[in-house]
Amino acid sequence: MARYNVVSIDNAHVGKGGSRLDRGEFESAEAALARAKQLVDDALRQLGGAESAHELMAQYMRRGSEVPMIYGEPRVDFHAYQYAREKANAMFAAPPDG
Repeated sequence: MARYNVVSIDNAHVGKGGSRLDRGEFESAEAALARAKQLVDDALRQLGGAESAHELMAQYMRRGSEVPMIYGEPRVDFHAYQYAREKANAMFAAPPDG
């Protein structure tokens, strides 16, 4: 039996009858964490037209298609919005000189 479940909500449908979506069962915390990060990465890439990390995060928080949560023991420390903020900042970081 799997130890971890990744479940996702869709921000665009919260409060409008949207339901949780099962995004997989995993034997390890590492695999569950990798899947949760992948879901956020994909959701951020799908949100087009942002000109800054702040704008991208605003879109993600309003209508992001994936906000994953990890259920299982021992608990996995993952915060989708925190991870999305770090990823958005990295996406809009200035390229290194040279």
